[in-house]
Amino acid sequence: MQHTPVQHSSVLDSSMQHSENMEKNIYARNYGVVTHEEQNKIKNTKITVIGAGGVGGITLISLARMGFGNIQVVDMDKFDYSNINRQMLSSISRIAKCKAECAKETILDINPNINVTIRQEMLTEDNAKEIISGSDMVIDATDSLVARVIIHRTAQELQIPSVWIAVTPPFRGGVMTFSHETPAYELVLSHPSHGKELTDEVKKEIALIKDERAKASVKHGALPEWADAFINKDAPWAVICPVANIVGICASFEAFKIALNRENLQPTYAPNLVKIDMSQPNMMQVLTPENGRWDNAQL
Repeated sequence: MQHTPVQHSSVLDSSMQHSENMEKNIYARNYGVVTHEEQNKIKNTKITVIGAGGVGGITLISLARMGFGNIQVVDMDKFDYSNINRQMLSSISRIAKCKAECAKETILDINPNINVTIRQEMLTEDNAKEIISGSDMVIDATDSLVARVIIHRTAQELQIPSVWIAVTPPFRGGVMTFSHETPAYELVLSHPSHGKELTDEVKKEIALIKDERAKASVKHGALPEWADAFINKDAPWAVICPVANIVGICASFEAFKIALNRENLQPTYAPNLVKIDMSQPNMMQVLTPENGRWDNAQL
């Protein structure tokens, strides 16, 4: 009986040692790009990703592979067949399964030491502070424009950096980071909701931005019949795999830059924008708007 605690302690010590060695090996190729101190900083960062779909899925995978040690996933949806063309967490075997639960499963399969929490609920004005509070940063990977307003308003109020993304047909996207020191999200993106209460009428105005984006996408090569169908609510938003995923990778790299806080590796703070157009020879560039504002309908 007297030896049992010693044996138990020995087993625990051995298990912890194995876990530590495994993690060192997982991230061994990071060193040389980051220092051991920086890797530890990433590990201790708490990040919330809202949306585990096309952009959010690859973002979460990338965050886990970089070594982020505390990840909160917020998504109430389940996978369906229409997700498989682009969402890296989806597969035939995961049809009808909860996206947040699948995200947790994948993250822990990359590194079982990561602290993953999930919330299978819709982000609203009522729960946004509770969800985002305590995070070091938040990535907006939702496809709801109203939810985006709530995310970035709440993050700025809480002085938590927030990363915004866009994926627009046919091959375009964008990424930028907001903080309590940048202009407000709704101001930078010329939202009709800036400075207003989110009434039902204002929410309708916000939702119309996506219709305008669909119309504007035609001049970049999106199919006119698709744009008409989307506006008439007869078709979903058109997204191809490489575009959604490059946007998600860029979003995860913004998180990486925020976490490291290097002087020579700064996030793309608003109103500066990482503008992506994969149909162009210069597929990605950082641009600054002339008047400090972007037209969200054109992004």
